[in-house]
Amino acid sequence: MTTLTGCSQIHFGKDAVTIGNVKKEKSTKAKIKKAQSSSKKTAPKKKKVVKKKATKKKVKIPKKKIVSKWDIKKTQKLQKAVNQWGKAIGQSYRFYDGKRTLKTKNGPTYPDVLKKNRFLLNKKIIKIGYSLLGKNDYQYNVVAIANENFKSWHNTYLFCLMKDKPVILLDQSKNTNPVMVKVVKGKKLNKDFSKIYTEK
Repeated sequence: MTTLTGCSQIHFGKDAVTIGNVKKEKSTKAKIKKAQSSSKKTAPKKKKVVKKKATKKKVKIPKKKIVSKWDIKKTQKLQKAVNQWGKAIGQSYRFYDGKRTLKTKNGPTYPDVLKKNRFLLNKKIIKIGYSLLGKNDYQYNVVAIANENFKSWHNTYLFCLMKDKPVILLDQSKNTNPVMVKVVKGKKLNKDFSKIYTEK
């Protein structure tokens, strides 16, 4: 390589003429690019922080157990008690079983009459209805019905719950509408009914 005197910045090579300053600029630019590229390669990658969503815990609310005031077992116990009582006085009673209706002698048919006709107690109309589980849906909630037919009349006992208290009504009426009933005051039946009702 030859260099012109007085022109120190111009150099002659075998294949090309180069200017010193330009070459240095190019080399410095190349170094910068290399440094940038190396810095890009060596720079640690930022880890993505995934935020976990706060999960709400489901609180299980315990279900309330529905305790019925009356059931089929109590009806069966009542039936036995009434049969024993009836046997002692020469009477035999048939209970409404939820399927076959009770046709009274010269009187209404149970339990259909409870929905269709009016009932009078002490000359006042009462709200009465059949309630197998003793729910407080009426003024008098009938949980059991027992009937005995005679030659020209009938005894139909309606075992009721009135404000969660046991009450027995007796229908001997020949009238189908309104049906006349009265409160039974006999100690034996009331005692047996109350005892069975309060049993758990």
